[in-house]
Amino acid sequence: QGEQLKEKTTALNTARAAEFGSTDMEVLARTRIRTENNCRGRAIVQVGEMLLFGYNVFIGLKKTTRIDDVFALYRLSQDNDAYSMEPQTLDGSFLSDQRFQHDFDELYRYYKETRLTQLVKKDGRLLAGFQIGERIDDIRVFRWSISDDATELTYIDNRGERDIEMPEPYDFEWQEVDRDDIVHGRFPHISLNDEVFIETINGDLTIKIEDNTEDGEGVYTEPVEDATQSLDDAEIEFALVGDLILIKVLPYKEKKWRHLVFNRRSQDVVRIDEIGSSCVQLPEDHGVIFPGGYYLESGDYKTFPIGIEGLKFKRKFRSPIGEDVLYVFYEPVDGLFTLLSYNIIEKSLQNPIVTNGYALADDGRVVVFNAEPEPTRMHPMQIWKTPYVHEEFAATTSAAQGFYSNIGNSELVRGVSDLYSLCRMIGDETVSVRSYEKLRKTALRLFDDHFWISDKETGDIGATVRSINETVELIIDEFEKVESIRRQSAEAIKEAKGQHRQIITTSDASGWRRVEDYVGALDRIRKQRGHLATIREYRYIDAEAIDTMDSELVDLNERIGDDTAAFLADEKSLASYVDEIENLQSEVGTLETVAAVEPKLKKLEEIVEGLDLLSELIATLRIDDATVQTRIVSSISDVYSKMNQTRAIYKRHRDELGSAESVEQFAAQLKLFSQSVVSSLGLATTPERCDEQLSRLL
Repeated sequence: QGEQLKEKTTALNTARAAEFGSTDMEVLARTRIRTENNCRGRAIVQVGEMLLFGYNVFIGLKKTTRIDDVFALYRLSQDNDAYSMEPQTLDGSFLSDQRFQHDFDELYRYYKETRLTQLVKKDGRLLAGFQIGERIDDIRVFRWSISDDATELTYIDNRGERDIEMPEPYDFEWQEVDRDDIVHGRFPHISLNDEVFIETINGDLTIKIEDNTEDGEGVYTEPVEDATQSLDDAEIEFALVGDLILIKVLPYKEKKWRHLVFNRRSQDVVRIDEIGSSCVQLPEDHGVIFPGGYYLESGDYKTFPIGIEGLKFKRKFRSPIGEDVLYVFYEPVDGLFTLLSYNIIEKSLQNPIVTNGYALADDGRVVVFNAEPEPTRMHPMQIWKTPYVHEEFAATTSAAQGFYSNIGNSELVRGVSDLYSLCRMIGDETVSVRSYEKLRKTALRLFDDHFWISDKETGDIGATVRSINETVELIIDEFEKVESIRRQSAEAIKEAKGQHRQIITTSDASGWRRVEDYVGALDRIRKQRGHLATIREYRYIDAEAIDTMDSELVDLNERIGDDTAAFLADEKSLASYVDEIENLQSEVGTLETVAAVEPKLKKLEEIVEGLDLLSELIATLRIDDATVQTRIVSSISDVYSKMNQTRAIYKRHRDELGSAESVEQFAAQLKLFSQSVVSSLGLATTPERCDEQLSRLL
């Protein structure tokens, strides 16, 4: 059913792409910008049809810094497949505004260490940020308003510091744990939302998914630097993001936070420290994205070795067709950007573009550059084709009228993404009630979120989804039975391993002095092997573990068998049996009740069982000397004879005591009955009471 759904979804997506088009990211060309002075490029931005390039240059002997020492305008021109950057004059442009020139001159006059840090388009404004002090937040920001058609820019002022502030690095809230979250016990730990449990004591950081301080199932562990820390020495915070629980931990005396992702669906934990600098949610509850990669709720994740610290989320762009989202992360000290393009349908992330600046045009083309390590006049640029077209530009393209156009590309993208998500969930090998419940809810939600899913134009995807939902409901009904069998098998193998360890640790023949020790050990081994053969038939049992234990028991049985043969070679090996039987014979005359005889008979039966087992073992023991084997068999026969004699004496004595006790018991019962008859006669004063007493006696 999953393969059938995937085929139909692929056909739907192909038809959607044919109707609306689908733009992949690719490099169109490489070109260069030439500046008048040697400089380090810092930022670039698209302003209408112009590219504003900003840089920092060391002027040397010049006493003043002019606007063209910091800014340059270019126009991107195309001739077939060839691209070039044509310089434009600043005269008559928005940079020639008198008020801006005055503020610019004043800035460089009073702050000698002034340098350009950012060029940003935000909320219909162009912002130019300059660092004027040693700290990164010592800035001055010039502002221009951009007309609706982006053809005119009007200078506003130099007080745009608030406009250029970075957004929060996280779009969710971290929650701190407190003493109320501590679960006490032999192995105390901290509860995170009563779903996952964590501790950093006893030398390691451990995460469990069961609130059991004794033997709760641990799903993740790693060492900590200080093994002596107590439970509340570590700093722990967590955040709930869809099916994910993000955890940040700072163990005692450590300087670096550890960041972990717990997946509620797969019950897995992954350490991803890149989350520490910044992390935001992906659309449609797909998961989270961070500067070095992404983690999906399905459990898939990917990281890229960017090698840049301090990147923070800055902004995101969504393509008008709704299929792709571009996430921009920014490192303000060196002015580095990381561009991460996420595809909603494929749930994939393209390789990041690391750059010193980018300029996004309305037609989706992006110009990026990487600053050279040394100041230079030539600055290489890359021109990328992307799907991040401006909405107004996309609206000017003509669209055909039909089924897909009536629904809309964005809606179709969401639907195709959800259908592919359902396919991935079906292909997931994780087996749990939660995963099947999630699968069922996802299948049902498709009909609520996408009204068109049952339309014939889609290839009747709705019918396939309904059949999947019916199958999932059948699985959920049967799943509890399967889980019950799994638990039974798990408990059986756990119990068998415990018994196995006990047998192995208690089977040291070096201290044994009685034949019962050898016989008892061999009997336990035999019973344990029989038990292993029984539980081996359980479904979902760990057959490999059973084979390993059985092999160890076979080796142990041979070793103890050899020790038993060596012990029985001694003429006095059965003395313990003989002594015990003789003691029982001497006690028989002192026993005056049947109740006192029974335990002694039971003891004799235990001796019989031991002798029977010993008799069976004789045939399997490796005894090379026939004389020794004959003597052992003869000795066992003598013990059998003495034991049978003693048992006969005990049974006869029990019968005698039982007969006397029966006579006394009958006499006592008859006496009680006689007295009851006399009492009843005294009470039978009427015919009715006479019948009543007669019935009671009978």
